[in-house]
Amino acid sequence: MTEFERGFGQQHQRGYQELDITNTQYGALQSTVSAVNTVLPILGGLFIDAFGTTSGSLLATFLIMLGNLIISISTHSRSFSTMVGGRILYGLGSGAITVVQETILGSWFKGKGLAITIAIQITTSRIASFLSMGTAIPVANHFGFYGAAFWANFLVCALSFGINLVYMVTMRRIHRSAPDRIVSRLRSKHRFNPRLVLFFFGLYWLFIVESFTLGGGWNSFLHINSELVKLRFGANDAVAAWSASVSQIMPIFLVPFLGWFFDVFGLRTDMLVMSAGLFTVSMALLGFTMINPLVGLVIFSISLALGPLAEITAISLILPNSSLGTGLGIYKSAMNTGSTIVDIVVGVLQDRGSKTLEETAHSYDYAMAFFVAWGLLSTFVAVTVFFVDRLKWNSLLRSNSTQRREALHAVKDRINRPMVYVTASNWRDYVHPWSYTPLIVLSVTLVISWILFAIKLA
Repeated sequence: MTEFERGFGQQHQRGYQELDITNTQYGALQSTVSAVNTVLPILGGLFIDAFGTTSGSLLATFLIMLGNLIISISTHSRSFSTMVGGRILYGLGSGAITVVQETILGSWFKGKGLAITIAIQITTSRIASFLSMGTAIPVANHFGFYGAAFWANFLVCALSFGINLVYMVTMRRIHRSAPDRIVSRLRSKHRFNPRLVLFFFGLYWLFIVESFTLGGGWNSFLHINSELVKLRFGANDAVAAWSASVSQIMPIFLVPFLGWFFDVFGLRTDMLVMSAGLFTVSMALLGFTMINPLVGLVIFSISLALGPLAEITAISLILPNSSLGTGLGIYKSAMNTGSTIVDIVVGVLQDRGSKTLEETAHSYDYAMAFFVAWGLLSTFVAVTVFFVDRLKWNSLLRSNSTQRREALHAVKDRINRPMVYVTASNWRDYVHPWSYTPLIVLSVTLVISWILFAIKLA
């Protein structure tokens, strides 16, 4: 359901004209969702542990529905502050719903089935995103009002909330007859233990850096791709919207296959390097050539298909099950922190672009140069991940289904060691000074994202 917000990006030009805001303020408006989700994925695990997945899911879908309702109302009042408030509520719900989904999937599916299930989940969200991006402008044109697309989003969210009510009633009936051990196992999936973070591996933190860079770049570009196609390549609103929706096509077809591919053949780090490289190439083609934008958007789409599944399944392999919820929560928080910062930086670069009458205030030259540099940085991090896995982890992330058993056996003690340390009475003796560095860096970037968000929102 949260992927229907992609249609919001298709209303970029109409939105800032109706609300009388700058590109910088639009970047801040887009970043409201990622800003509130810089911490919520972690906190979501705590909420689910206390109240369960059914209550968490119901609250999350309600916040998403309420947020979309407020956003829709703001299109009539032309109130920037009201729209920001709606986006914040939407962000609160979308951050929690992600953790709920992973908790449910992690409880229902085991082993190889989990990778396939996550792949199906990603594919479904991409289909919703593709439809949202492609239909936002036609819906607005049909009703002669740009706010009509937002009301369509609200109706979808209301439908999702209703379906979730049915899910809640069904799950409560199941829980009444389920053994206590199953319920306890479900609740323990996302239990947050602060000590465990101090024992996370260096390879894991490299994935967090990659989530911040590559993930932030993906999300930010998806917010502007329609407007980029329109202004750089002269497409009308409808053509630009459908062209931009191409960026969601390849994940729909590739991700289900990749779920099977990673389980059987591995090569997660290879695909991560390829994903970062393709992102960089796509930004260069879209920003500095006049080649048909569909070429660059398809390449970007392949990057978007390869990267997330490679990262999520890799993290699942190198972390013990008891700390996986925390690890994935930090992963998502880092991605949203990067997205918040990149959104605002791109908005500033747009406003500082060419101010000529022909280009107005929407030159993408500086913004696309930034995306290329950002892609090169993410490629460097991905290559580092590749070599660390090969040299320190027995190529666990590259190994196929047969080799993986041997690789897992070789690093089994390392993976389980944090659980031994964290329960020891002298656990502080096992904490290395460098263990605090990733947490400090993550906290600093989080604070920076909120400062930038507050400044640009003012």
